[in-house]
Formats: sequence, structure tokens, C-alpha cells
Amino acid sequence: MTVRNAASMGTYGAAWATGGYCGSGNVASLIGTLAGRVAIVAGGAHTVFDDLEVALEKHSDAVVFAVNDVGMFLPKLDHWVSLHHDKLAVWKQVRWLTTRHREDTKYHSVDANPAIDYVWEGLTPLFTLSGYFAMQIAHVMGASRIVLCGCPGAPERRFFEAAKRSDFGYGGGDDSHGVREQIEKEMARLPDFKHKVRSTSGWTKTFFGAL
Repeated sequence: MTVRNAASMGTYGAAWATGGYCGSGNVASLIGTLAGRVAIVAGGAHTVFDDLEVALEKHSDAVVFAVNDVGMFLPKLDHWVSLHHDKLAVWKQVRWLTTRHREDTKYHSVDANPAIDYVWEGLTPLFTLSGYFAMQIAHVMGASRIVLCGCPGAPERRFFEAAKRSDFGYGGGDDSHGVREQIEKEMARLPDFKHKVRSTSGWTKTFFGAL
């Protein structure tokens, strides 16, 4: 697996460094802004809506991060995150057209786009799935607890699918891209980060612990 901006690359040229990570882009003002807050990361697995309901019952004032297309359907959304900046621009438009939500949602990716508020350039190292990328952002922003919903780390069907696809998984099962291995190595490197995270389902619930 190729790790974009591996930890071994160091901090040369970085505009900020915190919590074991560094990078540039226009995100320095976000560092530490979630200190003492709970962040919920809503991923795309079929359990996400039930998981999110459970998490919000326990943490009603949590800051909600949506991952990829599920953000089109969440009633409360503070941050919307994707590694696919071009798709995020389209999803943002669909959300507005179908719901007319005008909340102060902030949009995050790793590449610039007129629809993106915050560009996490050179985030070192960068997780290879958008859900884990959102988890990184919440960590860097200083969240004291991060709850994964619909981020099973296993080959589950997505929220809009009737059946699981044979060629898609959330970094589990036949993990040919090394996603799970990257998570395990990063959490061994940063145990304080791992200590913050909980999950509501799947392999991540076993690895990080239950909510």
C-alpha cells in the first residue's frame, strides 16, 4: 500500500503540527477548536442511521461529521468530509436542493474546490478511507471523544444498498489495500488518539471499544 504523506516524511514545509500529525492548507485556525467536545463521525455503512441515533441519545450536543454521500441525508451536520473533493461539491448541491438546509456546515477535503471550506494539504500521514480521514480531522481539532457510526472497518453493505457488493468493503475482509493494517499501525504509534475513539458497530467496535 502506498501511504500518501507517510509519517516518516517528517514535518518539513508543514504549517502546523499537533496530536502526532502535521500539514498545511488553510486549516490552522481549526486546531484545538473541539477541545472538550464529543465528535460523531457518520460513515456510509447500512447501520449508520441506527448507530447515529444511539450516539446522539448519549451525546446530544456532539459535533457531527458526515462522510461522503451520507451527508445528503443527515438532519444535523456540522462538518462534511471526503477525500473526493469533486463528488463532495455535487453532494453538497443535492443536499441543498432536496432539504434547503442552510446550517453553517463546513466542508473538508485534501484538494481545493470552490465548494470546499478547508483543504487539508499535506496531512501526514493520511488515512486512505474518508471515514478515517474524518476521524483524523476530529482528533486534530482536539475532540476529547470520537464516536464512529457506520464505520465498521469490515466488508458491509452501504446504506443505500440492498445487498453487499463483492468488490467493496470498509477496509476489512480481503483487505488488499492495507487499510486495517494502517489503522493498527497508526493507533500503535498514537495510543492517545486510539484512547479517544469508540465505535458502534463492526471491527472498529472491537478494536476501539464500544460507545
